[in-house]
Amino acid sequence: MDLEKEEIAVVGGSFVVAGFRLAGVDRTFIVSESAESCKKINELLDDQTLGIIITTEKIVEECDRKTKQRIEAAAKPIVITVPGMEGPLEQSESISKLIKRALGIELKVQ
Repeated sequence: MDLEKEEIAVVGGSFVVAGFRLAGVDRTFIVSESAESCKKINELLDDQTLGIIITTEKIVEECDRKTKQRIEAAAKPIVITVPGMEGPLEQSESISKLIKRALGIELKVQ
């Protein structure tokens, strides 16, 4: 696995995508409807060039059960959710849990 060649993709509304474009992320996808966003996430989960997919918590929450299961089971690309314009949702997974799921190791901050 060549980590230098793995890419980051962002799926979200125009404000979220604009922020990541400014940060240098090239593979961005503006979506307006939950069905469209879940379809795009499913397509990106099959893309072997991706290491990380970033999307909003609300988009993942609105996806169907099958898509949520794919997201939870995926080790590569890993799906990271960020708060959208409506703010953070209660049940978001912490970064340390994402790392443990993706890499199989637990990080402890001292």
